[in-house]
Amino acid sequence: MELNDQDMLGLINGSAKGDTFSCQKLYDHLVDKVYVYVRYRTSTNEQATDLTQDVFIDFFAALPSFFYQSRAQLYAYVFVITRRKLARHYADANMQMKKNSVEFDEEFMSLPADQGLSDNKEVGLDVKQALGTLDEQTREIVVLHHWSRYTFGEIARLLKLTESAVRVRHHRALKTLAGALEK
Repeated sequence: MELNDQDMLGLINGSAKGDTFSCQKLYDHLVDKVYVYVRYRTSTNEQATDLTQDVFIDFFAALPSFFYQSRAQLYAYVFVITRRKLARHYADANMQMKKNSVEFDEEFMSLPADQGLSDNKEVGLDVKQALGTLDEQTREIVVLHHWSRYTFGEIARLLKLTESAVRVRHHRALKTLAGALEK
């Protein structure tokens, strides 16, 4: 069930006051989006789970100072916390993100065997290579839209672009990916 703005405001206010039910509902609403975003940028499920938990610890600690205006603004707030947590993770682990490196877990890449594909791993590698042909921001738009399920408006707010620019980049990316996957 999708939450309306009034419900969201109630959950945020309740969570800021420490209401367990509100915290759980807000967590349930956000956790999948955060996890998928983090998993895309880490090498293991365990790292992604740990970092996602850390994001929510920071999020709930910062929530009393947050003033809800819109759903997109809430997602942007969570996105900033998530990016900062990932940056700390890379610095602490002395890891470098390669500019064109794209990592997906096989669960995101695999297709059911009944679709006539004999080697799902090969398909995953093809998609990974195709995504590698996109510039970093365009790849981010595709991942946020298809894996994290953000709307174009939410992505525009997160990346500080106009919604039409996000839509155009997404449309062009799909054409580029289709061409790369046909080869």
